[in-house]
Amino acid sequence: MRKLLYSLLAAIIVCYACQDNNSSLGSSLVESSFYNIFTNSCTVDLSTILLDSIETREDTICQFGYYQDILWGEVSATYCAEYSKNSFSTSSGHDYQFDSLVLRMIPSGHYWGDTLTPQYISVYRLKSPIVLDNDEDLYNTTIMATEDAPLTRFSYLPQPGRQREVTVRLPDAMGQQLFNDILTENDYLNSQENFKKTFPGLALVADLDGSCITGFLVNDSSMSINLHYRDISNQTTESKLTFSVNSEYAYTGVRHNTTNTSLDSISGGIGNLVHASSMGYRAYLQGLTGYYNQIEFPDLNELQSAGEIVSIESATLYLYPLAHSYNEVSQLPEELRLYITDENNVLEDYVYGSDVVTVQTGNLTIDEMYGRETYYSFDMTQFIRNNFGTWGNKRQKLLMSLEEGEMATTFNQVVFTNAPDKDRQCRLDIRIKIYNEQ
Repeated sequence: MRKLLYSLLAAIIVCYACQDNNSSLGSSLVESSFYNIFTNSCTVDLSTILLDSIETREDTICQFGYYQDILWGEVSATYCAEYSKNSFSTSSGHDYQFDSLVLRMIPSGHYWGDTLTPQYISVYRLKSPIVLDNDEDLYNTTIMATEDAPLTRFSYLPQPGRQREVTVRLPDAMGQQLFNDILTENDYLNSQENFKKTFPGLALVADLDGSCITGFLVNDSSMSINLHYRDISNQTTESKLTFSVNSEYAYTGVRHNTTNTSLDSISGGIGNLVHASSMGYRAYLQGLTGYYNQIEFPDLNELQSAGEIVSIESATLYLYPLAHSYNEVSQLPEELRLYITDENNVLEDYVYGSDVVTVQTGNLTIDEMYGRETYYSFDMTQFIRNNFGTWGNKRQKLLMSLEEGEMATTFNQVVFTNAPDKDRQCRLDIRIKIYNEQ
């Protein structure tokens, strides 16, 4: 093994064989040695896997926009939503006047791309109500048809770190018609099923020459349609009627073109994983596009040759992002998850901390000054102990992804570097104790 650093701890243990009254044998002396050995030569085999699809229905954060990146290719995100019916009761002798119909949005703080350039988004009416897939869900791959012409088009400037709301005025003709239908108590407002047949919902679609994808909150007030009106009978009173997203029928759709990137060699499914060695010693992980990683330690058992008896004292996994792959246009995820799988890639458990209770999240360390010592680290002691000396179907593997909610709602990403001849590569630091009889 390369890079082995030996430190002699407790050199000799002396064991005495006691003489009892029935024995004429004298005492014997057996000498043995324990050594602690540190090594980071155990290969970390990183692979990239693409999920066939990600469930994005009922998410509390949506994404829309367009961004083209040299590492990831072209990505566009569209948000489609059905809206819940609403109405108000009129009072006899009162007169009401329509004011405006406004789409209200509050940024979630997530972004990917150039936040200094205005983004242009078109708001389309859906052609038909959103229908769940055969398995009763909606995914990042789901496609819904829209009307040919947009209802409106707007621009906004992303502002990272701020949740300043964005308001978009929808066509007055659309608002006036809805207002009139409310006043006349049109039948389609009596049930959600009838409401969505008349108004199937909206799709927010980015121009394909944009340079940023932005996240927005989805709740009772954000991504809502607000009908503003006045009661002008005696003293003018301004009121608002809110149509919130029906989250059961709303989702973020993603289109990803990987042409001329390393990702173009990857197709969906865990059986189609691609090793980092085949991708320029890089591994890719990103939410919403669906990339995650498998991690294995193929030569772990070679440590058995270090002594007659070998035990694992500690093990720490360090994962280094590719230099310059994260900056002001992309966000490193604050948390990662490691999942233990069996030989058939069936999930068995998380990787826990030393208390065997707390799920580890990657312990992100950021080098603010130079960026050279930015890394994630996991305590792998228990996992390595469990798998040391195992072979074949007894050997467990690891899958790594973003935290589940973040995987389905953000484009946060990491590109890991694993070049064997470079400093600050992904590595496994192991301290073992060996025993040799002398």
